[in-house]
Amino acid sequence: MPRRLDTDGDGPDPVTCPSIPEVVVLQHQQLVGPGSLPDLVAERGWRWRVCRLDQGDPLPGPQAAGQILVVLGGTMGVADRHDPAHGWMPAELELILARLAVGAPVLGLCLGAQMLAHAAGGRVEPLLQGDPPRALPQVGCGAVQWLRGPEQEPVLAGLQACEPVFFWHGDRVRLPAEAVLVGSSLACREQAFRIGPLAWGLQFHAEITPALARSWVAAVPEFVRRAHGPDGVERLLADLDRWGESLQARNRLLLGNLLDALADGL
Repeated sequence: MPRRLDTDGDGPDPVTCPSIPEVVVLQHQQLVGPGSLPDLVAERGWRWRVCRLDQGDPLPGPQAAGQILVVLGGTMGVADRHDPAHGWMPAELELILARLAVGAPVLGLCLGAQMLAHAAGGRVEPLLQGDPPRALPQVGCGAVQWLRGPEQEPVLAGLQACEPVFFWHGDRVRLPAEAVLVGSSLACREQAFRIGPLAWGLQFHAEITPALARSWVAAVPEFVRRAHGPDGVERLLADLDRWGESLQARNRLLLGNLLDALADGL
């Protein structure tokens, strides 16, 4: 069954309190959890549900008043949508498309951003880097440069022109025509985008915490070494020791701005 955040039952009920936003999180595997999102939702006094699609939890309906849909990442990719091991993915893509069609709030993180772009008519393909270009993931602490200002995108209020982020992806998106590109990195142009007023995709992991990042490194160190070479794990862990806490704080600001903007659109 879907998991709810407020296990003590003291939080507002979205049925009896329809004006209270409910954040519905689609989680694809245990490893890639919601990070800092639960705290941000709790600080606002909102409700939320976690739907573990890999464990058979049902998807929410195509239309649900008062809901913000958040699609998390995962080690699978959009190219795996026909793999029986990820049998929930086609229906999930249909749900994202349905929410887009009615202008409902959607936030996609990493794989979630790729699914959002794909559902809207974009493409997802391997990220190529180097000369000559070869498939190479973007992994670790880095920076995203904003291509628009807060006067154009109010969710960027309080952020610098370039902000630290955490990357963990081997694919990139080619955006649909109606998407607005908001942020880019050196290795991957499509790092933050908006489709319409209430659908946002972040290729980087704005929900990351240092503990969550370290758990990924421990689980799939070969992915890090593929990106950074034999000493990549040690270098990435050192970067997290140095930058992890400040990186999380800056990304919490962005995520909070996004959640507030999406709630305003309900």
